[in-house]
Amino acid sequence: MIIKDLICIVFDVEVLRNVFTCTLLNTETHIVTTYEVSERKNEMKKMLDYFKNDQFIFVGYNNIHYDNPIINYCMDFFYSNNFDANIITNSIKNLSQTITDKEGDFDRWKTWKYANNFQTIDLLTMLYSQALRVSLKEMQVTMHYKNVQEFVFDWEKDLPNEDIDKLISYNINDVMSTAELLNRCKNDLDLRVSIEQEYGIDCLSKDGMKIGMEILKHKYLEYTNMSWGYLKDLRSPMDLIPLKSVILPFIKFNNPKLQELLENMKSITVSPERKGFEQSVLYSGTVYNIGVGGIHSKDGACIITPNDDEYLIDCDVASLYPSLILEHHFVPRHLGDSFLKIYQGVKTERIIAKHAGEKLKDLTLKLALNGVTGNYQNEHSWVYDPFAVMQIRVNGQLMLLMLAEMLTEIGCQVKSANTDGLTCIVPKQVETLYYDTCKEWEKITSMVLEYQKYSKVVRLAVNDYIAICEGSGKIKQKGIFITDTILGKGLTPKIIPEALINYFVHDTPIETTINNCTDIRKFLKGEKTGKQWTVEYDDKTQQRTNRFYVSQSGLYLWKWKLDTRKPDINKGYFCGYTTGEWTDEEFAARVAEYNKLGG
Repeated sequence: MIIKDLICIVFDVEVLRNVFTCTLLNTETHIVTTYEVSERKNEMKKMLDYFKNDQFIFVGYNNIHYDNPIINYCMDFFYSNNFDANIITNSIKNLSQTITDKEGDFDRWKTWKYANNFQTIDLLTMLYSQALRVSLKEMQVTMHYKNVQEFVFDWEKDLPNEDIDKLISYNINDVMSTAELLNRCKNDLDLRVSIEQEYGIDCLSKDGMKIGMEILKHKYLEYTNMSWGYLKDLRSPMDLIPLKSVILPFIKFNNPKLQELLENMKSITVSPERKGFEQSVLYSGTVYNIGVGGIHSKDGACIITPNDDEYLIDCDVASLYPSLILEHHFVPRHLGDSFLKIYQGVKTERIIAKHAGEKLKDLTLKLALNGVTGNYQNEHSWVYDPFAVMQIRVNGQLMLLMLAEMLTEIGCQVKSANTDGLTCIVPKQVETLYYDTCKEWEKITSMVLEYQKYSKVVRLAVNDYIAICEGSGKIKQKGIFITDTILGKGLTPKIIPEALINYFVHDTPIETTINNCTDIRKFLKGEKTGKQWTVEYDDKTQQRTNRFYVSQSGLYLWKWKLDTRKPDINKGYFCGYTTGEWTDEEFAARVAEYNKLGG
């Protein structure tokens, strides 16, 4: 793969007290090169010469926080000095421990973290913000990679020479799986290259939210002629926020219960450092929960199908948070109208790009629009203003509750409320009134609604459902009904939602879907256990990250808590990688899921 006219070299290092290895894959020639420092050989200088090639860009996974500092450290101390292998490996191991120690002194190694000795891309930081990051082994699981391999050894001990080749094999497996991930991220990297060319922002290793904030920062500084040195320290902190100062004046209700809810909220003062506010109200047979996570109705398992004289209509607010920011000026107080103009300009620019078919620019500006609200509550961000984020959260929810009341009053039945929209049973005789009421609400709130009619909704909970679009037959999947495995989001048996969808949409018996499936991957589960557990199969200790499918017979896969030896894992076959035929399936679990849905 070529990025910015540079050949991508995928790399990974392994560090033990007496062994250091580095494996590199040239993605153009597909040549794998391994370097080793141990009693057997000392290839440190050869490795560093490889990294000094300015025609390469080095791609890793978590390399910014680990592998890069290790290589930069080696360049500083071992390129021009002929130290013994034992001195080198011990020195690198000490650095590794400093890096991985959560209580370690960052000042001791930050020089090598920020050194710029070679160009690099970190796929982990590109794909996920810090709170969502997962290990490479967990990524291998969700990639359905052919070999999810851990090196089971006490990393604090010396590795016997006869096991070094096993370590190198493990190192190569990590590199090859990272290369597979790189190939899957080609579109993400193309987008980032386009952003760098357009805005001059170094963003190959940045996640979407960080890129969005970088774009806004770039535009704000350009518009205001302000220096980053001044802007970066601006904040609008607020320790206590009275909700009465947050709620917009047009928020009103007719129903006494909803009026009481509103008055109660106006009497509350919240702290941005705490959970904030949580309120519930029962209105017209539906429980509405209002809180930090957005408005949600309390939805149980059911199947919703409109009668012949009814429609099932979903209405969603188009770009709820950006619209609230723009229409009601919910901007950081220290940034004022300048920020509002910049934000409006980004939205206008995106609309033009979308209509012109400029997909990369459209995606870029979408990142800028959507990355803001999360940073309103980040005290380390230049847009930090907890009052503004509370304005967005509270008013968005109360606006949707207003719409729920307005639609209920004309004879509609709200079946679900979820963050930015409502799903309602609408009698056909009031369809025109339904849309008129929605337009009236749009005038009051300055929001815009988008509509979709469903022929059927099958729901387990508010965020777990399928909805069949009327006319097109397109199936909207949420939560447990999602049939695709999402990178880094855990592995569950996708035969379950597939069987449920086939049953509820196509009337296909659940047993038929299960018995006709010959893809073992659809039956696999993944689990990573903590260090306090040991995992055993057939009385043999296994690695802590495993793929397996649950069966009705065979040996047991156990995880034992070290201090109690208490078993706590599924019965099933251990499955690191299989190309063979599967035998038994977890039929009972699928029937249980089916029974939960009222089938």
